[in-house]
Amino acid sequence: MRLIYIMLLASLLCGCVGTSNRDLQYSRNNPQRGLVKQASSTVVSSPSDPAMIRIIKDTHELELWRQGSRGWTRVKTYPICKFSGELGPKRKTGDRQAPEGFYTITQSSLNPFSKEYLSINTGFPNSRDRYHRYTGDSLMIHGACSSIGCYAITDQHMEEVYAAVRDALQGGQKEVQLQIYPFRMNFWGMAGRSDHKDYLFWKELKQGWDWFETYQQPIPVTVVNGTYRIGS
Repeated sequence: MRLIYIMLLASLLCGCVGTSNRDLQYSRNNPQRGLVKQASSTVVSSPSDPAMIRIIKDTHELELWRQGSRGWTRVKTYPICKFSGELGPKRKTGDRQAPEGFYTITQSSLNPFSKEYLSINTGFPNSRDRYHRYTGDSLMIHGACSSIGCYAITDQHMEEVYAAVRDALQGGQKEVQLQIYPFRMNFWGMAGRSDHKDYLFWKELKQGWDWFETYQQPIPVTVVNGTYRIGS
């Protein structure tokens, strides 16, 4: 009863979680299938190999990465059909913003009985968010094309992403890194944005972007005095 109460309360806060009869058709152990299974095999990656997710807001892209015998490789890019708000981080409950930053997905982040057909909790607020007293709860990646602070992809695509993350965690990966960027943070992406209110925050994210572009593996990130620090 306590678990049901918590899930219903979260659904009121975000509208991204809850229970739905159609989700009962989806087993917690439903096998990976379709294009993501085929794509994983082309990069010599098994269903239980580690996974990672990158989201780029302005191009509406969710990238699924997997580690195989050839290292970390982007397996597939999914179109995000909906996210709410504008470029910039989420700061408070009700601002309708979707998070930006570096987050962690664990087994407890997975909800096979989501209101919007499968969901993965982004992990907002993380330690940086809490340092700055940002508030909000139940910010998800989920199926269906509606969003109040979440990232929505189609149900079919959500099955693929959900299964890949689930199997990576069941296969021994302790946590899946989620990187969320406002845009592709190369020179051209940053150009002309120095007057934006979130520019200093975006410079923090750019350090992670640059590190990943160089090493193509999960970013070693910590939070020191409310600031992302990149590097081992």
